[in-house]
Amino acid sequence: MLQLFNKFLVIIMAALLGACTNPFTTREGQVEKPGTFLPGQNGVYDPAVTPELVFVNLKKALSDNNVAEYMKCFIPQSLQGQPHSFLFIPEQHFANEFTRQPWTLNDEQNYFIQLVQSQKGDYPKIELNLGDGGEISLNPITPTSVNDSLETGSIKYNLKIAFSLDSSKTYSGLLQFRLFRSTTPPEVWYIYYWQDNALNKNYDQTWTNLKLYYRKKAL
Repeated sequence: MLQLFNKFLVIIMAALLGACTNPFTTREGQVEKPGTFLPGQNGVYDPAVTPELVFVNLKKALSDNNVAEYMKCFIPQSLQGQPHSFLFIPEQHFANEFTRQPWTLNDEQNYFIQLVQSQKGDYPKIELNLGDGGEISLNPITPTSVNDSLETGSIKYNLKIAFSLDSSKTYSGLLQFRLFRSTTPPEVWYIYYWQDNALNKNYDQTWTNLKLYYRKKAL
């Protein structure tokens, strides 16, 4: 009799366990799908293994006031030399200012440090728009350089800087970049040439003038 009761109890327990849902499994239809990933989201800066990612990182570094990531967009000192060295060609209206003292990578870093260190609270807030938000075309500099050296055409830019809630300024003009891909893994792309030009002779609105302002301010 006891043996029969034990068998009956085992059958009941097995049935109950089979009907229960495992709390450690995910129910069908409740699996969370990962969000669509976009380069540069959520504080992530992806190595610029394509030239397009250079522009993504450049805009994000400006928006984040991130000096280190901003400088990673440009050819580093360790790679300076022929055939690639950092060169900034200013708007020609200010050419004399730069002839006496050519613009260097250190100048590039110093002006941006001064810009972002002038912040109060959450400012400055910087937003860069390139090419009216459209795709930026890239062309080989020479017929054989399609995989390692590219240049843009003239790109219209708008650089909006809000210094406070009630103070902002927009710099605009035309720029041209040249980029190259390093041969050192992970073989990332860098900007090594930057030319700036005014739109409709609005020289004071150019990026050149912004850089020049912070150079003079540091003296």
